[in-house]
Amino acid sequence: MNQKQIIRKTLLQKRNILPKEQQIEYSKLIRNRLFSLKQYQETETILIYASYLSEVSTYEIIENALNTGKKVFCPKVLTQGIMEFFLISSLEDITAGYKNIPEPQITRASYQSMNHSDALAILPLVGFDSEKNRLGYGGGFYDRYLQRFPHMEKIALAFECQKCDSIIPTEETDLKPDFIITEQTIY
Repeated sequence: MNQKQIIRKTLLQKRNILPKEQQIEYSKLIRNRLFSLKQYQETETILIYASYLSEVSTYEIIENALNTGKKVFCPKVLTQGIMEFFLISSLEDITAGYKNIPEPQITRASYQSMNHSDALAILPLVGFDSEKNRLGYGGGFYDRYLQRFPHMEKIALAFECQKCDSIIPTEETDLKPDFIITEQTIY
């Protein structure tokens, strides 16, 4: 097991043992921090994951974005290592997909083009460090997708327990979020 895999396993364990009540409360604090950001308030298009298991909950963020007239795109795995984003009009458009992860159903309406330069990407993560290095799940889906749109603003959501004390090893293809929001602060 390499260093990234060891860090990933440790941080996933920390996140998974966080009591459900704390996950709910912390997700609310994180959500409110996101809502207070100018980048979120001013964007018309948001790319956001549908949360899974012990991730920071995004369903309330999706609802808020839809209710305030934002275009909401969620990721769907198409083939090994390839992910694309599809428009949703409600949470009912999301169903279990790749590895049981919630994904949008593909319909004719979900094939919408977007202005990537004005979009805001909300990213999941397993861990992060003091330099805002993001440790994902190891598939490289977000890194590959976002390299196509280097100027898109990126915000990752995490619980403070996902912060790694040491610097996470990175590769040239690893992208850093512009901000990381936890229940305690915005990095």
